Amino acid sequence: MRGGAQAPVARNPFASAPALGGGGPAPGNPQHGAGDANSPTGPMLGKGSELQRVYNMPQHMGHNDGINCMCAVDDRVYTGGRDNSLFVWKGTPTAGGGFELAQDSVIDLGQSVTSLFYDTASRWLFCGLWNGDIQAFCKDPVVEDRLVGHRRSIASIVVHSSVVVSGSNDGTVRLWTRPNPQSRWQGHGQPINNPSGAVTVVRILGDGLWVGAQNGITCFDLNSLQPRGTLPANFPCTGLVECQGFMLATFRNGDVKIYDGAGNQTFHLPSRGEHTSNTAVEFMMHPLLNKPMLLCGQQFGYVTAYDLPDFRPRGSFVCRNNSDVKAILDVKFGGMFITAGAHGDIMVWQWGTPGASSSQPPAPSASSPFAAGGGGGVGGGGAPQAASPFAAAPALGMGGMGGVPNDMMG
Repeated sequence: MRGGAQAPVARNPFASAPALGGGGPAPGNPQHGAGDANSPTGPMLGKGSELQRVYNMPQHMGHNDGINCMCAVDDRVYTGGRDNSLFVWKGTPTAGGGFELAQDSVIDLGQSVTSLFYDTASRWLFCGLWNGDIQAFCKDPVVEDRLVGHRRSIASIVVHSSVVVSGSNDGTVRLWTRPNPQSRWQGHGQPINNPSGAVTVVRILGDGLWVGAQNGITCFDLNSLQPRGTLPANFPCTGLVECQGFMLATFRNGDVKIYDGAGNQTFHLPSRGEHTSNTAVEFMMHPLLNKPMLLCGQQFGYVTAYDLPDFRPRGSFVCRNNSDVKAILDVKFGGMFITAGAHGDIMVWQWGTPGASSSQPPAPSASSPFAAGGGGGVGGGGAPQAASPFAAAPALGMGGMGGVPNDMMG
């Protein structure tokens, strides 16, 4: 990585915590392969294949515009859209052995929802917004807060050592802390200017903060918050995923690269065949083969699945024609995952045995995020509007403090 200088930043909230080691075995020597003799992105997965679409949300349901992001919180799925709404869904089996998503509630956040992150340790859900604010909801106790500081849309949020890290299209990264559990989130120090431009994604690997951006990837040292260097790129970085001590990066032109903890490139899968873009990325395990897979969402509704670590294409499929795949979510049950697109489409898919009926998903169990339980009705009739996704009744304030004044944020 090429080094770079930056003015000192305020005392580092990460410095007191011990650095994490890179760890993990080095990846093998992946060889390019094709799923069949005709396509470098594998066969098209459709009816009769090992991949079945078990649910396609009707057009009268859900978001009125494109979906930007998605996350899971316990037994619910949350989707954030361009229609300023945060939708809460619960998956339920149907009487005929099928499957559907039931709308639990919908929250109007007043701005397009551009990123979502749920921290299981603190039980806070962070909703990045188009105007640069972050709307935060705590599940236990049910309170909420507003993190104000960025000037443009929030592209990505992550939590590390109880510190919220947010990256924005304004080209900065901000850190947020709480002095005690009863306090509001406060901006820590000054914003960190990113040398590689407008931020698209932030992730933690070992003792480094990796920031994907329009002009490459910059890695910051968590102890000093100074940039270790930048990996320049001709195309914007669209995704970063940590895996076994390595960082996998996707780029807008369809490239996939893997770096070690020091920023050395260890693997490059170039754009090829029909895989000429990357708009979403997700890791998951094949339920029958117990083999890790990489799902790369693309423009025009395409997804290509690769077996790891050899990067052999398992196959490709189309969600909705011409609807860019904006988010993919592994629900970690029964080989199912969810895709969400730029046209507001939401679909549930399941890996299984070729030729298996798509109307017979496995029976839910207590460990399933879609286990039977409370939930709203299905259809456009709609669940009640809520102020907090965790509130059973209208909004609970932040200790009766009302709105969050701007001067309380750093």
